[in-house]
Amino acid sequence: MAGRRPIGRRGLALGVAGAALVPSVARSQDFPSKQVHVIVPYPPGGGTDIVARLIMSRLGERWKQTVIVDNKAGASGIVGSEIVAKSPPDGYTLLVTTTAHTINPFFTKHMPYDTERDFTPITVLVIGALALAGSTRSGFDSIQKFLAAARAAPGKYQFGSADSTTRMIGELFRVKSGLDIENVAYKGAAPMIQELAGGHIPVGFPSPLSVMAHHRAGTVHILAVTSEKRLALLPDVPTMAEAGVPDVDRPQWFSLFGPANMPPVLARRIRDDVVAVLAGPEILTRIRDLASEPGGETPEVFAQRVRSDLAIWRDTAKVAGIEPE
Repeated sequence: MAGRRPIGRRGLALGVAGAALVPSVARSQDFPSKQVHVIVPYPPGGGTDIVARLIMSRLGERWKQTVIVDNKAGASGIVGSEIVAKSPPDGYTLLVTTTAHTINPFFTKHMPYDTERDFTPITVLVIGALALAGSTRSGFDSIQKFLAAARAAPGKYQFGSADSTTRMIGELFRVKSGLDIENVAYKGAAPMIQELAGGHIPVGFPSPLSVMAHHRAGTVHILAVTSEKRLALLPDVPTMAEAGVPDVDRPQWFSLFGPANMPPVLARRIRDDVVAVLAGPEILTRIRDLASEPGGETPEVFAQRVRSDLAIWRDTAKVAGIEPE
């Protein structure tokens, strides 16, 4: 026909891409049209479970759909995460997990998925910190006292860890402070804190919330936190940087992932709804009561955080001589 120009290869490719985008946009606008399944790869009652149920219940109200939180514990979160990695990328199976997601590859040799490639980062739900806690019986009521003692007696002191995350934070602290201290691994935070209170280990790396009762009772002192800013719940406790140990400002995050290849428009839609939930005054109060702050990063920014964390933990594991088993 007169006046009609032929469609070139570039125009045809753009047309095909645009046509492929239409169903994704439509699915995002209709989402969710049925029940959403959220996997928590840890036992009921723990921090991850509390955060997931707090936020997902409000998200279900916003979506006017049932959101089921299902605990699938095992292998430091790997069992439940694998379920999500092998699910369809339609938004109906999601994962709420922790910083351990980016640490597990350096402790576990045969991972059933690729931490970066097999998931879609959606957003951070809650961001907090770990604490360096000192034993009152050991005489450590400030981080400066512990640093001075450990530097004066290389090899004499230890730090306690309760899982892969606290172990890696402890190793990062050891590397950045230049201290010659060894790790003592415990099967959970409770026995580690008990040993701290008893003076059997000088310092450890629990979450602030798990050691708060001992801190207030004076049996254990929270010496510093690994966040970039001081915690509202502990305004008198310095950050690691303020205490003179830089580059240990690695927060502990609880975040939302989907399977790989989720349409970007769908990931952004879910993230925007999470941000709306996090803005609620009641939710904000509950989060700060957990010694944390609300998240809400875009999928793109969160994906960069995941890449950065993987790089830092890879380097830390190498320097610390940690070999996956």
